[in-house]
Amino acid sequence: MCHVLIIEDDWLLSDHIAQLIETAGATSVDIAGTEDEAVTVALDHPPAIIISDVNLPQGTGPLAVQRILATLGTIPVLFVTGSPDVCEPRSDAMRMLVKPVDDRLLVSTFQTIAPAC
Repeated sequence: MCHVLIIEDDWLLSDHIAQLIETAGATSVDIAGTEDEAVTVALDHPPAIIISDVNLPQGTGPLAVQRILATLGTIPVLFVTGSPDVCEPRSDAMRMLVKPVDDRLLVSTFQTIAPAC
């Protein structure tokens, strides 16, 4: 699989997601907890996949994703959020799972969108 950027401010959840996707084949993972941090991390180490929460303590996941995609181009995105109704901006190509998410569903969705690298 590939390098993944996780945008999530809850370190327990971000670590859990990282462990799941590494087991599912991710080769490396970066974690960011704010919009600006996510953009900086993504530009320094471009991800093949982005997994993002919506609400962050500074900024939002969707705005971070929008900024990243504006610079890096098309990247598969999976939003994992408890606030699906405020997940904007978001395109129809982006996947969404609502918290709490079953681990098997998260892994299978990840494997579905993961590009062959």
